[in-house]
Amino acid sequence: NNETSHVVSVVLSVPQDKVDSGAESVQLPCRALVNLLQVSTVKWTDWENRKVHVYQDGSDRPEEQDEFYRNRTKMKKDLLKIGDFSLTLKHPTVRDRNTFTCRVYNREGRVLMEKDVKLWVKGQFKVFMLS
Repeated sequence: NNETSHVVSVVLSVPQDKVDSGAESVQLPCRALVNLLQVSTVKWTDWENRKVHVYQDGSDRPEEQDEFYRNRTKMKKDLLKIGDFSLTLKHPTVRDRNTFTCRVYNREGRVLMEKDVKLWVKGQFKVFMLS
């Protein structure tokens, strides 16, 4: 279904004298197509089914995150009021090239909505020669 699929492209152009991507971030879009009163949990996962971000019963659940994404994700405040489940991924690198899935659940654990977002990260990196 083309209506539920998005491609987000971010280009990281890292200067040759600097390899830290710094404050770069990318937003993976996911807007509610469901009754917000029914929403209990929002889970973002990657193609390996690792938990990228979990929001449940009014707050984030960082303890459920995969270590690779720890301290790198953010969802909007009052997301159940504004109906925006988009995810901000900080410091994206080529390792983040991925298909991410946003799933929205009700209190019974039934999936109310599912959406895939493809992220393509193009990086430019300095090569260090070790002697």
